[in-house]
Amino acid sequence: MSRTSSPTISHRLEYCLYRILEWALGLMSLETIFKLGEFIGRIAHRFMKERRQQVIRNITYAFGDEKTAEEIQDLSAEVFERSGANLLCSLRIPFLNDDEIAKHLSFEGLDDILSESKKGGLVLVSPHMGNWELLAQAVFLTGGTIEVGTHYRPLNNALINAVVERRRKRRGLQLFPKQTSTHRLISFVRDGGAMGILADQRVGSRGAAGTFFGRPTTLSPLPHLIAKRAKRKLIRLICETTGTCQWKVSFTPIPEVSAQACADSLEEAWRRSPADVFWFEDRWRIQGKEPLEFLGKYPEKNGVTRPLRLVNLIEGLPPLPYPNNLITQENAQIDFSLDDESLAQALEKLTLIRSVSPDVFVCHPRDKARLKKLSRKTQILSPSIDR
Repeated sequence: MSRTSSPTISHRLEYCLYRILEWALGLMSLETIFKLGEFIGRIAHRFMKERRQQVIRNITYAFGDEKTAEEIQDLSAEVFERSGANLLCSLRIPFLNDDEIAKHLSFEGLDDILSESKKGGLVLVSPHMGNWELLAQAVFLTGGTIEVGTHYRPLNNALINAVVERRRKRRGLQLFPKQTSTHRLISFVRDGGAMGILADQRVGSRGAAGTFFGRPTTLSPLPHLIAKRAKRKLIRLICETTGTCQWKVSFTPIPEVSAQACADSLEEAWRRSPADVFWFEDRWRIQGKEPLEFLGKYPEKNGVTRPLRLVNLIEGLPPLPYPNNLITQENAQIDFSLDDESLAQALEKLTLIRSVSPDVFVCHPRDKARLKKLSRKTQILSPSIDR
């Protein structure tokens, strides 16, 4: 998200609701808030069909070869509960003092970060998982004296964003918005600071080609670029929920300074505690004007074990010129004279054939808008784009 220059009426209403919610949560114990968040998550799982389908789709992308359909359904329900609990608790954490926070927090790998911080700066690589507010404050609670910064994307709502920024600056966190030059980030780390970066999002064709859960994707080049130029080390920083109102923050060295090493470490974190992962982000979505151009960045030998899936809906169209080991191509026939409900069911059958939804559809330009509407954000290509 990017922050708008001036608040709208809806932003002001959101801000009022945000402050009222904070006030209401301030009247409750953290345990009550955690359980309330789980309850809200259960309600959301039941009624937010589109979000539920997105979570199930992402989990299937990651674990479709390892978990049954029933296990994926169960995990999706747990994800909603855990996300609700962590979200509400993150609103209460800033109002607790360090001693109160310490009652709910444990550390793993603390010696790693304390010893490495004495040698110089660090790049802290984190995924979207667990209690994000605890993650933002974790390094300050280790007992070390290292200066901490974070590279972040400001919220859409400038009023709420100002509150969040003010509180984090008060803690001592240095904030580097998305537009900050890479040179400034490198200088901060080179001068001994620890820079936190959320690095598990999709980044489009500008990213480094790599694999995540065996699937081709683009990876954020920022963490390893900063570490390499600053000549410093990468440390994975994650937060896991270990019980009601109990969290563990872990520091783990990443053995190699590369985008793929960061992705491998974050994949390991997702596997450690999948219910804590924010599966609502459409992580593997293919997008952009040249959405498959990144496939040309891969070396002949790569770690792809689960290629992308392309379904061609144009009869007689030859295969598109993409590597077979990175993307499978199949032909299918769909009757576009069907009504929307019947067409959606026909598209759903294509998913059931292979368990995983297609990543890319190829269709005639005249059908593109309708297919885009019914295919759940799947990338839609047409001959005019590809040939």
